[in-house]
Amino acid sequence: MKRVLVIVVTHNGMHWLDRCLGSVYADADLYLWDNDSVDGSADYIQQKYPGAKLIRSAENLGFSIPNNKGMQYALDKGYDYAYLLNQDAWLESGALDKLVATADAHPEYGLLSPLQMTDGYLSLDKNFGKYYKKKDIKFIMAAHWLVPVAVIQRIGLFDEDLFPLWGQDDDWCHRLDFCGLKIGVVPEARAVHDRAYRKEEKETLVRRNYYTGSLVRLADPRKPVWASFLFVILFTMVKAVKYRSLLPFKYFRQILKDLPAVRKHRQISRTRT
Repeated sequence: MKRVLVIVVTHNGMHWLDRCLGSVYADADLYLWDNDSVDGSADYIQQKYPGAKLIRSAENLGFSIPNNKGMQYALDKGYDYAYLLNQDAWLESGALDKLVATADAHPEYGLLSPLQMTDGYLSLDKNFGKYYKKKDIKFIMAAHWLVPVAVIQRIGLFDEDLFPLWGQDDDWCHRLDFCGLKIGVVPEARAVHDRAYRKEEKETLVRRNYYTGSLVRLADPRKPVWASFLFVILFTMVKAVKYRSLLPFKYFRQILKDLPAVRKHRQISRTRT
């Protein structure tokens, strides 16, 4: 029987905990990292899910560091698969078994996702649907990821410095594709991503969509860096007009400072063929 480690990063997620953790608690081992919640999440997990490995962080370390810790734990402890699961997401009964069976039968896939739907299974998750409808899937957001541990060992962990909070799933999918591994969806396995579409401050939008998006483009080992840089210059102009703001120019200066780290990242990615 295959050993699966489910990795969940929590931060003030009490609203979802039972649906999220309850959907996998009986079927896999749990590695839970709490990012300094103040809503009692960590205490609740310790009491309600005593079999889970719980790490309490004294600060919010974002997304990449906690998930890297979980994936490294899966490597160290000899698990066959890691399953990255958002705190606002959960699996339908039997979905994890279907994903593992498909992964066992198709080693050409480096990443598999269930069908990610809205709460109540009424429709596809908005962002998931954009990529799922494409003939050749090149990206799936990391709310639901089943990844063979052998693939993690080959591709590497998330880049915590370039992508601490956003963009790490885009970057990892690019690296996966560069190595010739496929990304797939198992439609018989259904799951929910209960994302809340909240209004965000302009600076947050610019930082995520422009700054992080630019770094993702520049770091992509499949594209020449000069072509990506020309794209980013144009992208800067477009986003400045869209947001009616000079913030993209502020972050463009930061991108220039990040270029040595981007080049190093690309070199490492291109050696993992």
